[in-house]
Amino acid sequence: MGSDIVVQNGEETSGVQHRILADIAFYLSAARSAFAGTFKYQEEFPNGTVYENREYGFRDRTVGKIQGLLLEKLISYLVEEPALASLEYSRGQLKDLAEQILTTEILEERRIERDYYLKARIVGDVDSLTEDKNTLEELEEKVRALEQAEKKAAAAREEVKKLKKDIEIVKTRILLAERAITEESEEDKAVLDLIEQGDSFYASGDHGGAIDAYSEALDLDSTSTIALMNRGAAFLKKGDPDRAIEDFDRVLEIDSENPLSYVNRGCAFALKEDWDAAIADFSRAIELAPDTGEAYLNRAIALLKQGADYEAAESDLVHYITMHPEDYRGHLNRAITLSFMQKFEAALGEYEKAIELNRSEMSAYFNRGNTYLKVGQVADALEDYTRVINRNGVEGDVYYNRGIAYVRIGEMEKALDDFTRSIEFYPLDADTYLRRGWVHAYLGNESQAVRDWEHARSLGNETAAKYLERYGTAP
Repeated sequence: MGSDIVVQNGEETSGVQHRILADIAFYLSAARSAFAGTFKYQEEFPNGTVYENREYGFRDRTVGKIQGLLLEKLISYLVEEPALASLEYSRGQLKDLAEQILTTEILEERRIERDYYLKARIVGDVDSLTEDKNTLEELEEKVRALEQAEKKAAAAREEVKKLKKDIEIVKTRILLAERAITEESEEDKAVLDLIEQGDSFYASGDHGGAIDAYSEALDLDSTSTIALMNRGAAFLKKGDPDRAIEDFDRVLEIDSENPLSYVNRGCAFALKEDWDAAIADFSRAIELAPDTGEAYLNRAIALLKQGADYEAAESDLVHYITMHPEDYRGHLNRAITLSFMQKFEAALGEYEKAIELNRSEMSAYFNRGNTYLKVGQVADALEDYTRVINRNGVEGDVYYNRGIAYVRIGEMEKALDDFTRSIEFYPLDADTYLRRGWVHAYLGNESQAVRDWEHARSLGNETAAKYLERYGTAP
């Protein structure tokens, strides 16, 4: 803000009065706004009302009056100044600010006889207010930041207190747990020792001894889920699914969300050929623990045995193989499933993987032989069957299937031998008597053929009855 003032004073000889005449030009400016204007000032006052030193008297009187006028102009300007509007100052506060920023500079003054001349500049530095405002905002921002930091520090102090309290709680729990371990009762130790004995019996194949040890442990602690679970597994190995189910039921009464109990109970139901119950338990185990691979494998086998949904069985086996790619059982059972689905080429590929992972698993060769037989690769089927037969502990199914393979290539004497060996394993299998009767008939042994067909008919085979109508009864 600036103002140029020119004052001329005329003094009458009669001493009646003095007069001040002033032409005022002013301009007001700040960082973001400015305006200017002019006005005149005139004042008369009686002689003797100014100071004895008239230059200073006129100067003070004139400058004081003009400053007052400009002060009002400046206040009006500051009220509208955008840079200061957000501070919401009162008019009185703005007046105080304006008085602080107005400065007066005397440019020229002279006295010529009775005339007094004065030229002065009154300056108001409005930009300094904006700078002060910016400084104030910076300081206020720092205060806000410090207040926020103080709040965060207070929250951090509270969090530290809470963490220290949590640490003390955890320390107390650890101390109590350690004390509980050191003060473990003799009875608890006895239960654990008996469970370990049972585990040793189980691992050695003595499932009866394992059951006894687990039962003694349960006499001391009837709620031991480990003893119940392991005894149930031993009952399964002994071929007693009902007792196994009782133990697994008790485990689930104690812990209803134990996935392993559902898997084991599902296996017990499968042993009873209750496929619906088995599948339900395996499914529940998967719901509780989706990473329980055995549940997928066993559910697939149950679905295979049920013979209702081969696609679902294969889906479970693919899932299991993804989880356990090195377990031959997944590949073997998928091969069997694919064979049931008439996907023989894919099945043979899975048999190859299963055998590569476990070359001593004879069921893989047996089932691959069955698939070879279905696709007409009789020589390959005979090779697989013979490999299995050359191992100890062979069951009659292998002799029966190899007998069929020998019939396919006209090796009737060998077929006769294999059917006879199969009957030794399964003396009540009507179909084997029927087939051996055919071989006897082919070889010209009609009386022996009739005897086999009569035996087959007595076991309920209706096809044997038709052959007897043709050949008659045995002599």
